[in-house]
Amino acid sequence: MRSFNRFSTDEEIDIRIDGERDVATLYNLSCGGCMIELRNPAAREGTPVEVNLRDMVTAQGRVVWQIDGKCGIRFGTPVHHKFVQMLGYTSATEGFDAEDPRDRFGLPLLG
Repeated sequence: MRSFNRFSTDEEIDIRIDGERDVATLYNLSCGGCMIELRNPAAREGTPVEVNLRDMVTAQGRVVWQIDGKCGIRFGTPVHHKFVQMLGYTSATEGFDAEDPRDRFGLPLLG
């Protein structure tokens, strides 16, 4: 059971992963974390990540899972829920948990 509602997103964001700048695709976002796709899939569990959300919020976190270039990030300090709602959108046909982890076409990665 998740602690926070997860909202779908689809935008490129600036990140700093293990101290190196990069660009990632942000697929979903919650107050407590997010799912991203990296150009460089070298991230491993525990790798520190800094996520820049539209130059308005910078969230510090760590990689908690990694599958084929997609990563789950857990934030050290939650992002305010109003900001998360502003960035995300919800699908009328799917619940929040049905989308994690999925590829860019919405197909489940596990299972």
